[in-house]
Amino acid sequence: MPLRRALALLVALALLAASAFARAGNFERGVFWEVVSPDGRVGHLLGTLHASDPRVLRLPEAVAQALEGADRVATELVGDEASARRFRRAMMMREPRLPALLGADDFARVENLLARSGVRYSARARMKPWAALLVLGQPAGAQGPSMDEALLAHVREVGKPVVPLESIDEQIDTFEGVPEEAQVQLLRHAGQNPEANRATIAPLIEAYLARNLAEMFRINDAVLDDQPQLRPHNMHFLERVLFARNRRFVERLEPLLRQGRVFAAFGALHLFGDRGVLSLLEQRGFRLRRLD
Repeated sequence: MPLRRALALLVALALLAASAFARAGNFERGVFWEVVSPDGRVGHLLGTLHASDPRVLRLPEAVAQALEGADRVATELVGDEASARRFRRAMMMREPRLPALLGADDFARVENLLARSGVRYSARARMKPWAALLVLGQPAGAQGPSMDEALLAHVREVGKPVVPLESIDEQIDTFEGVPEEAQVQLLRHAGQNPEANRATIAPLIEAYLARNLAEMFRINDAVLDDQPQLRPHNMHFLERVLFARNRRFVERLEPLLRQGRVFAAFGALHLFGDRGVLSLLEQRGFRLRRLD
């Protein structure tokens, strides 16, 4: 599993109850924005969709022009093979504790799904709950490069400097910081409802193509409509994987945007709501204009 897609899928899983905790404000639509610093320096933000659908891989002309004119590009993570190995190691427990954490029946369901996803037998019982949850959230079937992967490959091909908004250690710490009980309860739900998250993929793509961030949140929220007892656990994921990372992104983006001519690309749902990146930048005096 490509590292960037794996991380992105867990973010999507963390957004199951997002609309209950993030108000839209002025940022419920739009995936491509011009950002102007207080002293007039211009940069751009693109909200991406972590999918390989050809419709999202085709960049609009305005996006392509902004990317061409940028001096540097900022992305969620600039991964390499060493980072991928570190992340894979972090996914595993020393001992095979997952059966005890889940219980026999739920582990049998999860193990069967992990096997179908290609996880080797010796690794299944040792996976951390968040890591197993990540694997179960993958779309079925062969995948080409995601929008993020294709964009990063193009940027590297043309030789533009790439700045990561997070390190691999920060990514790992994000997931490790979620209480284990929350991980376990959400993994049980995923094992008992294997099609629930995958069923959101097509509607999410359509909402993204309509540039409708609020609808993307609504689609994710509906997954837990019949499981209100899981919402407190999901809120732990949401705080760690979305809101805390929004604040980190803004801390890293602000000096880049003040220099100007930066193009930043990261998951579109990080743009949404009054705790999203756009709102946080606006609070710091940046002027925002929706371009798409």
